[in-house]
Amino acid sequence: MFVLLTGDTEAGQRLPGRFASHEEAGLVWWGIPSTSSSFALRKGSGIPPAIITRAARLVSDFPVIVVRAGSFTQPVCPFMETGALPGKDPRKDKAVPGAHRLWDCGFSIGRLVARMGETVVIGESVPGGEVTADLLLRAFGISPVDPVNGPAWEEASSRLGITPDHLPGRGIEAVIELGDPMQVLAAGIATGARDRAEVVLAGGVPMLAVAALLRNLGDKGKITIATTTRTADETSPGFRSLAGTLSAETVIIKLDDVSDGAGAAGAVWYAERLGLSLERIIQRAVFLCDELSDDRTADAEG
Repeated sequence: MFVLLTGDTEAGQRLPGRFASHEEAGLVWWGIPSTSSSFALRKGSGIPPAIITRAARLVSDFPVIVVRAGSFTQPVCPFMETGALPGKDPRKDKAVPGAHRLWDCGFSIGRLVARMGETVVIGESVPGGEVTADLLLRAFGISPVDPVNGPAWEEASSRLGITPDHLPGRGIEAVIELGDPMQVLAAGIATGARDRAEVVLAGGVPMLAVAALLRNLGDKGKITIATTTRTADETSPGFRSLAGTLSAETVIIKLDDVSDGAGAAGAVWYAERLGLSLERIIQRAVFLCDELSDDRTADAEG
């Protein structure tokens, strides 16, 4: 089972080359983001991660569940509702006041999906999630992954009166103050699914934060994170090193310049586990990009 968590946080903005969270869900499910997509594909501009996930799903036919994890706009596809609200800005307010309930919700979803198959891959689509992930890692005493988030940490930590390494072993409290709904839902799903299924976290720094949250909640089991070569090469300090501090296994998926997002690395890992080749997935992704850019060009030209 491939689980895609779609959410939003007021802490940051959508990265270049990414669709909005509800659009990525629509793209993975239907093959089109939405009729009112805010992101236009252009030929030669690279492959968005959600298209990699869609291509992997098409060629391997693995099952997908979309879980709404506090998105501003609901996905235009079948989804599970958690009742999560979009994450608030940790610099100004508690970020996820309902985190305890969301943990229980995630745990229940994990128990459910683990009964549907022996593999559970958890991906995320949360614009701004890199900021909240960085804040959570700092609060747990793990090296900052991006200096650009320093001002956000200064403001949030000043509000709370804390320093780095102030909240180890206080995972839910840290999410309430600094995180986003996806983090606690993903951790809950992983915990609920683990005794019946192999669980893989799919993504970059946001999934490092989920792994850190699991460890801070006392999880001593195996944690596997599938991420892209781009994330592994560009994360500073190194992604493998950061994962190593959490005793998490890293699986690097060779997707060249494709960024992490929408569970792309995990989707490829899953498809390869089912016997499909990376080359076939990339070929299908390129075809999808061409198809979508042609459609948008035709629409623009009337």
